Amino acid sequence: MAAGTHPVTGPWRGVGRWAGLALALLVTVPGVLRPLSGSLLSTVNLVFHEAGHVVFGLFGETVMLLGGSVMQVLVPLGCAAAFLARRDRYAAGIVTLWAAHSLASVAAYIRDAPTRNLDLITGDPDTHDWWQLLGAADALHLAAPLGSAVAFLAFVAIVAGVLLAVWDELT
Repeated sequence: MAAGTHPVTGPWRGVGRWAGLALALLVTVPGVLRPLSGSLLSTVNLVFHEAGHVVFGLFGETVMLLGGSVMQVLVPLGCAAAFLARRDRYAAGIVTLWAAHSLASVAAYIRDAPTRNLDLITGDPDTHDWWQLLGAADALHLAAPLGSAVAFLAFVAIVAGVLLAVWDELT
């Protein structure tokens, strides 16, 4: 099948796409609004977060600490880019919603840096990535504004994801 073509045509194609978008929003938006509530997608994000520490660990401690948050956002954005390269804006939009969920999780993690209240998989609050990063730069006071900026990007990603997903239906 050629890129950009779909096996279902006619009115059912639109119905399935709207239903798929609604389901994707049901899975992702609660995690954006309440990133600490936990979900299956949070667990997926955690897997990529931890993999990021391993992958980026080759480049030193600072990059390794950033690598977890970077990887958990890069994976869904990389998927979106791959779908866009295939001219599949709908699929790109759906995985952009996943990126929004991941960004919201990173925002909550950043905001937690000064207090280190989150339960980490290590069980040790001294292993908090953003506490280490911001603390080393004497910038823990920037955790709230930096977290808010990343949270804003999560909301931008929701809008972008929805617009990408419905692009063909609106044009």
